[in-house]
Amino acid sequence: MKDKKIIAYKNERTKKIAYNLRKLIVRVVMAEWGRLGKEQENKPTLEYIEIGNERGDLYGALQASICECSSCRDTNDDMEYNATLKEWFCTQCAQEYRDYYHKEKEIYGDHYAKVHDDEDFYETFL
Repeated sequence: MKDKKIIAYKNERTKKIAYNLRKLIVRVVMAEWGRLGKEQENKPTLEYIEIGNERGDLYGALQASICECSSCRDTNDDMEYNATLKEWFCTQCAQEYRDYYHKEKEIYGDHYAKVHDDEDFYETFL
């Protein structure tokens, strides 16, 4: 098993607090992202690019955070960190990626890499 970390809350109250905090962070970040988008309108090229870079950094930080699944964007699930990709995935998506890889590997066997160009991606979930 590669470097993985699973965040799973057993206490329902703690789980609810964590999930609500994640939702709040996502809302605040996306509100700021939208505000910057409006600010970006009718700006000279250099300012437009600088604001665009700031928006990109903001969204990239959200994607890399535990606040939402990198695949389905769910905020209300236990999360699994994929160290190779440096991203968080809900445990359901991570399991679906593992299952898909095993199913495809069973079908194609050693020819998997010839049929699919994403083997490295799926192997990070094993």
